[in-house]
Amino acid sequence: MEVNPEKVNLAKAYRSCCERYKWTYSTKGFLCFCALWGPEKEVEKVIIVISHSTELDKWIAERHYLHSTPAGAVLRMSFEENGKRIGAMMWGRNPSPKQDQTNVLCLTRMFFVDDTAPFVESKALGMARKFIRKYCPEIKGLVAYCSTGAGHEGTVYKADGWFEVSRTSPSRDCRPGRKNVDTSGKIKYVRSP
Repeated sequence: MEVNPEKVNLAKAYRSCCERYKWTYSTKGFLCFCALWGPEKEVEKVIIVISHSTELDKWIAERHYLHSTPAGAVLRMSFEENGKRIGAMMWGRNPSPKQDQTNVLCLTRMFFVDDTAPFVESKALGMARKFIRKYCPEIKGLVAYCSTGAGHEGTVYKADGWFEVSRTSPSRDCRPGRKNVDTSGKIKYVRSP
C-alpha cells in the first residue's frame, strides 16, 4: 500500500490544528480539513473582482433567501470562475452601534450558486480575508451573523477558522413597512482578517 505524502502532511496539519484550537479529532473533521486545505485545482481558478456598482447588490438580492441587501456596503466582492460569477459578498459596518464602526467589518451578505466546487464558500472567505488584510490594513476584526431561522449553523465560518462569540434570541421587528426582515435568533462569529 502506497502512502500519499500530501495526505500525511495534511494529517499532521490537522492534528496540529486540533491541538492548537482544542478541536475534537474526528474522521469527518479530517476529511473536511483535507477538502478545504488539500490541493484542489478547481478552486484555484476562482478570482475576486471588486465592484463599485449596486449591480452586485441586485444580483445578491435576487438569489439570497432574504431577497434584499442592506444599505451602506463598504466592500463588494464578486467571485468569478472562468469569467462566470459564482458568488458574491457584501461587507459593511457592524449593525451594532455599540461596537467598533471603524476597525471592524461585518459580512452583511454572502451568496454562492449551488453548482460549485466543494467548500468554495469557506475558501472564498479566506480569499476575502487575504484581500482585506492586504488592501484594508486598518481593519482589525471581522464579524458575521448566521440565521438559525434559515437553518444556518455557521459551518462555512468554522471551516475558515472563525469562532462563535454569542447567540441572540429571536426578536420582533417593530419598525413598520420593513420587508424581508429575519427576526430569528442569530449566531455571531468573529475572526481577524
